[in-house]
Amino acid sequence: RPESRATAWLSLPVALLIVCFVAGLALAVASLNAVFRDVEFVVTAALLPWFFLTPIVYTLDNLPGAADRPWLVDLIHWGNPMTPAVISFRSPLFDGTAPPVGELVYLVVVTAVALFLGAFVFTRVDDRIASEA
Repeated sequence: RPESRATAWLSLPVALLIVCFVAGLALAVASLNAVFRDVEFVVTAALLPWFFLTPIVYTLDNLPGAADRPWLVDLIHWGNPMTPAVISFRSPLFDGTAPPVGELVYLVVVTAVALFLGAFVFTRVDDRIASEA
């Protein structure tokens, strides 16, 4: 379908937002890990449940018990910053539609917060990082 091929290009700006989001989080976590060595273990423990709570291999509609617990679906959707990112990335590639505006706005705001957080944490501990080396 030609219209789905045209909308597939919309996934590139979404991918750029995801990369910026991850860069902000990585800067914050790496900065904290250089000062506090236990951050590595906390991140390792948090990544496994975060992966399974992100709808990568499933959709929120197919969640068991979604009809009985809509608050749980909302919590996974809006409480996990990667869920709107995955939905925004999936829409143009698999559905051939533009990403939902609400998901994109959420992704832009979360990306800005992650970049700010990464810069803030780095500037707070950069002198301690230099002394650790």
